[in-house]
Amino acid sequence: MAFPLRRLLRSVTYFMASFAMLALFFVALLLTESTFYALTGHSVSTWALILAALIAALVFTPIVHFLQRLLDRLFFRSHLDTLAAINHLGAGDLASLPVEDVEAALLERICKVSFRDSAALDERHLPDGNLFRYPGDASSPPQFDSEPPMQLPKASGYELCLPLHFSGHAAWLFLGPRTDNWPTDDDEMEALQSLARFATMSLEHARLSQKQANDARLDSLSRVAGQLNSHDLKNRLHDLAFLAHNLESENLEQKDSARLVKSIRKVVGRMQTLFKRLADPNSAIEPELAPLDLAKLIGDCTEERLWPETVHVKLELPELPLVHADEEMLRSVFENLFDNAVQAMQSQGEIQVSAKLTENGIEIQVRDSGCGIPKGFLHNQLFRMFATSKATGLGIGLFLSRRMIKAHGGKIYAESAGEGKGCTFYVELPLWQAGGKDGG
Repeated sequence: MAFPLRRLLRSVTYFMASFAMLALFFVALLLTESTFYALTGHSVSTWALILAALIAALVFTPIVHFLQRLLDRLFFRSHLDTLAAINHLGAGDLASLPVEDVEAALLERICKVSFRDSAALDERHLPDGNLFRYPGDASSPPQFDSEPPMQLPKASGYELCLPLHFSGHAAWLFLGPRTDNWPTDDDEMEALQSLARFATMSLEHARLSQKQANDARLDSLSRVAGQLNSHDLKNRLHDLAFLAHNLESENLEQKDSARLVKSIRKVVGRMQTLFKRLADPNSAIEPELAPLDLAKLIGDCTEERLWPETVHVKLELPELPLVHADEEMLRSVFENLFDNAVQAMQSQGEIQVSAKLTENGIEIQVRDSGCGIPKGFLHNQLFRMFATSKATGLGIGLFLSRRMIKAHGGKIYAESAGEGKGCTFYVELPLWQAGGKDGG
């Protein structure tokens, strides 16, 4: 009964505001006509009155709407309709959105139905967890060592923190102040908690649907890779191996023969490793760790690679201690980064490779002058399986690179100032001494 009475009271208030504005315009017309008569001794013409009435009509509606919004802000709270909010969140169409848009779309809908100016989903405490915000320039919520309080201080930029309980983990939904500046009462808090529970189900449904879609794509990719491995490309691998064997046994120039044989064998080994990983990108990665001169490895990679004539490579590699690494895995990671850099620059520009010691080991930077990476894709998509910003990309290379670096106990991430401003990849690896069992 309270809701219809509230609507009736609001309608009466709107009518009174509209009537008051109409009366104000009428009084203004009378005063204008009286003032004109007192000054000139003539009455205002009918056409002048009609023109004044038309002008008043043009400004009447915007002013009335402004008054209505002002009255809403001052006297009427916008109440959260839980059923309408659940319908608006839409679990079904949320799952059909591109994977990078799901969290942002959900937060936007939550803000709209709960009359909030901002919202954030915090999963930073999880492995590979991210922080999602709406709008994109909203402030980051504070991080807590334990479970956050439900009511937050104003200085945090957010008013409320609601738990989202997924199967297997929990996340936190931060809500900014109401757009009408009304405080949150107990009834609204209960409605928001119901909304948070449904938002959890919607997001989990969307993520599960996308995981199933990715699994289907992965199965298709595995089948294609298996067929390629058993037919034409596998035969080419045997041809290369046979050629390497013959070249090694012939009486050729020993220096040229050795270099050619070495290159061919490396190609064979890398293609075999690539096929194995493409067949199942989620298979376990077990690096054969040994002390490795990272500067020498990168130098060899850049020297052996056939670069386009319009690409310039600048190395700034000081003497570095040994790292705890698998040489072939790291070689494939850096070759993938070089491939991406060349494609981003459209085979024209400069690649800078530098290194420095950090508290955790060695940090390698691979910087290009290419097209850059959009902010949303960089933070939420870059290292996900099948995520690619290239028209012909598979979205596997960086996914595998991150898995290999993590298997080394290191990390890989990227920074970009935006589209058209280049990109820098950072690879951090532990020192051999920090590896433990065989290091000294």
